[in-house]
Amino acid sequence: MSWNTEALLKECLRSIFERTRGISYEVFAVDNASKDGTVKMVREHFPDVSLIVNHENRGFAAANNQAVRLAKGRHVIFQNPDTVVLGDALQTMVQFMDGHPEAGAVGCKLLNADGSIQHSTKRLLTSSIILYDNTILRSLPFLRGKLKNYKMKSFSFDRVEEVDAVSGAALMVRKSILDEVGLMDEGYFMFFEEMDLCRRVRLKGYKMYFVPTAVIIHFGGASRHQNADELVMVGQKSMMRYLSKFESKKRFLLFKLFYKPLFMAGVIHNLIFDFLYFLKYNTIKKDPQKLKKRAMKIQRGLYFLKRDLGHFIFRL
Repeated sequence: MSWNTEALLKECLRSIFERTRGISYEVFAVDNASKDGTVKMVREHFPDVSLIVNHENRGFAAANNQAVRLAKGRHVIFQNPDTVVLGDALQTMVQFMDGHPEAGAVGCKLLNADGSIQHSTKRLLTSSIILYDNTILRSLPFLRGKLKNYKMKSFSFDRVEEVDAVSGAALMVRKSILDEVGLMDEGYFMFFEEMDLCRRVRLKGYKMYFVPTAVIIHFGGASRHQNADELVMVGQKSMMRYLSKFESKKRFLLFKLFYKPLFMAGVIHNLIFDFLYFLKYNTIKKDPQKLKKRAMKIQRGLYFLKRDLGHFIFRL
């Protein structure tokens, strides 16, 4: 799925065609109403790609499902446009799936642009973890151990491991299992859709693996940075949908009762500290990059309070 990521998608597709050998494959590119030259670029430079052009932004899950419905292979890899395949990553993932029939899906080792490792494996999300991680409670020192455990900060990225969930930036799933558990839930516009899918795969009794010998660079955030202010609410809607599906009704209602005031307290807390840091980087430290980052965080917080607060409190 691509949305205004022409240059990144070009490198992604080039890496797939240049480095994938020894397996047969088909490549789909789904464009979600980009306003740049994405569609023209794909048609001119990658005529072998099956291009699907949407006239509106249908979101991550719906766009991916369009391609999956047309796919004929034994395996499907959901791969973000801001990724670059290194070496024989895709062949390695296919070979692992073929050699492990109990595997429903696999993830690879994701690297940042500087070569450092992205923490792409996670435990399954629960309402408790979200409460700790996404509200003012995150600032409490005694909860940091729980968050570190959820985010698997001590995870070893040098051996094959069974995990709960992997990043959707490069997630390979057996096609027969998608036919069994269903495609990505199109009720998510963005965020949580891969966690939802991983959970459904595991609920059917299949295993999820991390394969370190398959390596892909993931630049991260290419689409979300283009409309960051609105994505705060998008993330909240997706989170609520996820919990409503996998938590009991009683637990979900109890969660919302505590979550909403704690989340708003966190927004205000962050605004205060981000403003103080903004002043610091503008006067004492004079760091333009950190100044810009803090300014964007302040803008997102104010946008949420001004535009989305009523919907968040009364309708979500």
